[in-house]
Amino acid sequence: MPQETAYFPTVLKKYRNADRRAQFDYLVKESFSRVLFGGKAKWREHEYKNFPQKKFRDTFERIAFDPKNANHDLLALMAEAYAETIGVSRDRIKRWIEKTPANRNHVDEIFARFPDAKLLVTLRDPRAILATQIALEETRKTKRFSVYYVIAHWRVAAKLGRRVRAGDVRGLFVQFEQLVSEPANVMKDVCDYLEVQFDPEVVLTPTKIGEPWGGNSVAQIAFSKVSAEPVSRWEKELAEEEIGWVEWHCRDLMPEFGYEPRLSARSLRHFGKPIRGERTREYLKSRAYSIRDALTGR
Repeated sequence: MPQETAYFPTVLKKYRNADRRAQFDYLVKESFSRVLFGGKAKWREHEYKNFPQKKFRDTFERIAFDPKNANHDLLALMAEAYAETIGVSRDRIKRWIEKTPANRNHVDEIFARFPDAKLLVTLRDPRAILATQIALEETRKTKRFSVYYVIAHWRVAAKLGRRVRAGDVRGLFVQFEQLVSEPANVMKDVCDYLEVQFDPEVVLTPTKIGEPWGGNSVAQIAFSKVSAEPVSRWEKELAEEEIGWVEWHCRDLMPEFGYEPRLSARSLRHFGKPIRGERTREYLKSRAYSIRDALTGR
């Protein structure tokens, strides 16, 4: 799927007790995937102007409300509708991929609903993630920027990556830095894991629905191929206190994945000083949540 759907954290959580029509309407009108159905694109969202959006919506609606599909997951039916819309026979499809980051919180439910699912876990240096989120907030000015969620989400992903590497959870762990420095080797492993053919001309060329795609760089750099340029950008973009905020919360897990702390020790100023883009309300919430997690051992 070319767009995230947030299916597991929203359709199966927020809309768990809603009827199929409400769940369908969420996917086509509110979720990130709404732009595939003609929904208005927000800040820097892909618009899919050349994609048959009405045809996709009509096809999805027909399949979703066909009585014979009443007990089928909407996510699977959405993928089937997408394949039909672009003229690909389902017999040709070995895997379809749903890439909502919050899927990391719903692994057990994913395997329960899709027993043959394959899990891909990608992890990136948390300091690079903070630098990216700061840059996004400087551009978007949402006034809701939370530095807590940066480190909390990273810790969840790191712990899931640890479980995958230990064999406790079925999956493939991919390090972002290795992916962008050795894309051919890493993607060959990914394709082998997914049991699909590795075609360098396809796999290593960024596209969206077959059209060339320049990536989603917060630095507004258009890429024509996989690039390692973003890996070290954080080193010249983050202040010491910002690096300290990340390392305060993540330094226990970082070395396990090759991310050595830059600072020798924690400092209260790293915890207490506001991060660029933080508003007072989000500042207070982030520190409160951080203290709560420390007390509960999260």
